[in-house]
Amino acid sequence: MTTFQQGKDTYVPPFFNKPDEELNDYADYDFTAEEPKTDQCNANSDPQQIMLARLLGNEKLLGIKASQQVVFSPPLISREEVGIIGRGTVNVIQGAFGSHKSRLAELKAALMLTTNETDDPQFLGFKRAMLERFCVCYIDTERNLTEELPFAIQGIKLRAGFRLDESPEQFRFTSIKGEERRNRFKAIETFIHHVRDQTTLHLFCLIDVVTDAIGDFNDPKESMKLFDFLGNLCDNYNATFLLVIHQNPGTEKARGHAGTEAANKASTVLQIGLEKDANGNDTEMIKLRYLKLRRGKRPDPLYLQFCKESNGLVLAGADAIASHINYRKHKADAEAVADRLMSLLADGPLTKGDVFKTLESEFEASNALVRERLKQVIEDQLYMTDEQGRAVRLGEYRDGRQQYYRLEVIEEETD
Repeated sequence: MTTFQQGKDTYVPPFFNKPDEELNDYADYDFTAEEPKTDQCNANSDPQQIMLARLLGNEKLLGIKASQQVVFSPPLISREEVGIIGRGTVNVIQGAFGSHKSRLAELKAALMLTTNETDDPQFLGFKRAMLERFCVCYIDTERNLTEELPFAIQGIKLRAGFRLDESPEQFRFTSIKGEERRNRFKAIETFIHHVRDQTTLHLFCLIDVVTDAIGDFNDPKESMKLFDFLGNLCDNYNATFLLVIHQNPGTEKARGHAGTEAANKASTVLQIGLEKDANGNDTEMIKLRYLKLRRGKRPDPLYLQFCKESNGLVLAGADAIASHINYRKHKADAEAVADRLMSLLADGPLTKGDVFKTLESEFEASNALVRERLKQVIEDQLYMTDEQGRAVRLGEYRDGRQQYYRLEVIEEETD
């Protein structure tokens, strides 16, 4: 039994043949770039020698690649010429309960599945790589198998242009809800391995919700193992992953240490959520933010709305967006100020005078109101991220007579 990697056969992780009771410790999982050659080591060799054989194999492969011109592959998903999701990467969509994060993920799955090469407004301006077909692999962890998951699968098929009664070969799906937590890594790879045996297409794998693949999303070790596991699946199975993750209730931070590790390891982190009105109540306006984009500078947020007729997301109208943005600017609420600070301070500290001047002009607000909002951003530690997707807070410091604002990385704490 072999796995697929960049057009060649590779070694299967030994845990494929392990009994379930031996799978408690993920540290025993052995992902390899190449199967050790029999002249390098045999079944009775020292594990250290087997590891060395793998590392030397990696060195040889890297040496060949590094001696040639590196041609980067185009992004799998882009928008307005900006690469959003790259090939062979792990990517995240995070959001609170009811924020339409699963709908957004399903929309992207349908985009990768469709054979329609024209611009389709239902995909919100996102485009997939042209002249290539993909196999979409959808793994669910929490929906019931009688109504919820079948309905989601139907939605993906219909948006991709298939009939309800069609079963496209390039669309595979399952649920690991019934598997014990300790066996869910094995379940995920077993299914992906089977799919890989059936196709040579690049795999676009959606896991909703990824924290259900581990026992404790607040355990740093489990969280690191999860993303090491997913990263190796990308390499071993010629795959790209899109993960859905919940946010902590009442905050904009993805859940637990798993959320922190997701921000560290993911290439792209998208956040989707409902905008608030003056009383703090949810509105119909949905905001999609790029918390992290490893491929380039983060684009401006997208504003969406939910369409009952299509049971999906649509781009908000220009008038509705303008009204909403003008309202927030006129109010100069703390969240709008925090959003602006993420880009304003992205390249480094600025003097307080420069920050005051910029915010006063853009929000058409008085100096006193701007100072009040900045104080609120600091005291409430409103959620912000830097260009690497790390959680940051607004900090202030003095250098000589001059005072500055800057974004400071927040040290990880257990939720």
